[in-house]
Amino acid sequence: MKVGDKLQSQSKYFYGYYTIKKYNDNYYKMIIFKYPVRNSGFEIERNYESECTYEFIDDDERFNSSISRSRSKVFEYAICNEFDYFVTLTLDPKKYNRYDLDGFIKDLGQFIRNYRRVHGLDIQYLLIPERHSDGAWHMHGLMKGIPEEHLHINGNGYLDWKAYKDRFGWISLDKVRNKEAVSKYITKYITKEQFGKSMNEKHKKLYYVTRGLKQAEVIEKGTLTSAERVPEGEVFENDYVRIITYKKYDVKEA
Repeated sequence: MKVGDKLQSQSKYFYGYYTIKKYNDNYYKMIIFKYPVRNSGFEIERNYESECTYEFIDDDERFNSSISRSRSKVFEYAICNEFDYFVTLTLDPKKYNRYDLDGFIKDLGQFIRNYRRVHGLDIQYLLIPERHSDGAWHMHGLMKGIPEEHLHINGNGYLDWKAYKDRFGWISLDKVRNKEAVSKYITKYITKEQFGKSMNEKHKKLYYVTRGLKQAEVIEKGTLTSAERVPEGEVFENDYVRIITYKKYDVKEA
């Protein structure tokens, strides 16, 4: 509990509430809420005699919110884990239905589980579907756990995974050289256009991950006082929050 917490422990709302998340040893994020945050333990007040005004949230608004949350979560998975390769997975129409995303995800998951079991590996992935102009699907993302001896260089200079190629189609792998850069880059594949063409597609998953991936850890939370400084770093701000992204060396300055 930080300075100012005790002053508000008996209050209905927290003012100046913040959290600090650790993504890895060199990436932290501080989120400062601009509006009061309801304190747990207080019942929600209802005035049944007053006239109620309802604000309806349409499906597009929910979907836009889902896009934003998914981008944040994809970045979190990417920056928190040590992925080996940036990958692009496509489908050969002679081997698989390029328009069947649900079937592709299901069969790919089973293929990787079988490969893990046969070779005694811990292959993990973070994958994002993307649609070709003709409506067919492919995927981009990150993978780790495939031994280099299971890969070979193809004609384009990228690594190729023969086991995937024989089952589904084409795949290219490129070693991750800058984790932060690639973590930011892959979020660009999550767009409304990819899933916004029909109501059914809006309810598909926007990304796919294996179980057990590391996630950001909340290392501190509390309320700010006027005497406390915030760390220097990259700032994102809107009407609701101020988010400061900073490196480990900035912590000593805060």
